Amino acid sequence: QKIISKVGRNLHNQRNHPLWLIKERVKDHFYKQYLVRSRNPLFSVYDDLSPVVTVEQNFDRLLIPQDHLSRKKGDNYYLNHTHMLRAHTSAHQWDLIHAGLDAFLVVGDVYRRDQVDSTHYPIFHQMEGVRLFSSHELFSNVSDGENCCLFEQGHRTSHKQETHTMEAAKLVEYNLKMTLTKLVAHLFGDGLKIRWVDCYFPFTHPSFEMEINFQGEWMEVLGCGVMEQQLVNSAGAENKIGWAFGLGLERLAMILYGIPDIRF
Repeated sequence: QKIISKVGRNLHNQRNHPLWLIKERVKDHFYKQYLVRSRNPLFSVYDDLSPVVTVEQNFDRLLIPQDHLSRKKGDNYYLNHTHMLRAHTSAHQWDLIHAGLDAFLVVGDVYRRDQVDSTHYPIFHQMEGVRLFSSHELFSNVSDGENCCLFEQGHRTSHKQETHTMEAAKLVEYNLKMTLTKLVAHLFGDGLKIRWVDCYFPFTHPSFEMEINFQGEWMEVLGCGVMEQQLVNSAGAENKIGWAFGLGLERLAMILYGIPDIRF
């Protein structure tokens, strides 16, 4: 009941709240940095989607196995057999791609059962980013790009999925890492030390975590990767390839604004 009573507070939409400030800085960066030919922003932003989602949206459409630990009742807020409070903003990926979007940010409150302390709270806020590329878009700046392909029937390796060509996988990975490097430089300033750590997510491959060196300590700030083609295909964008990232707004706010306790 205590958690339910906090649904709808939308701290990320309360003007001048630290989470709103972070959201606006990130949004402003994407709006100014990435434009289409008409000079309009490439990325659209969704920051008021309902946190009540289906179990299918939160898990199944993201290829999260039935026996995956993240589905446990002890870790989530299930409302009934079919609906729950979203555990991540990734729950909206499939629907927005299915609606025909190629580049978007989703910001929202997410809910996971957690022990409360200075760095953990059962309600926190995430920002999700997704970008899809057609063959023309991905290879437009590559010499002989018209002869490059997005897809093949190959083998899954640590570097790529079985349906992606190595050229396509590496270009998407490069674009993803450059996009996120520019974002953290915008937030923290140039000269920031960053490193990429290989990791696992059910809905991306290859997958990475970005760590930044802040005041002498390495801190993980986001997870990302090349989207699983099975997810992209099922959402109706089978001729495209893409990346996704997710970052925690509280983590960034605590670092940037020197906030010692997540319960601010």
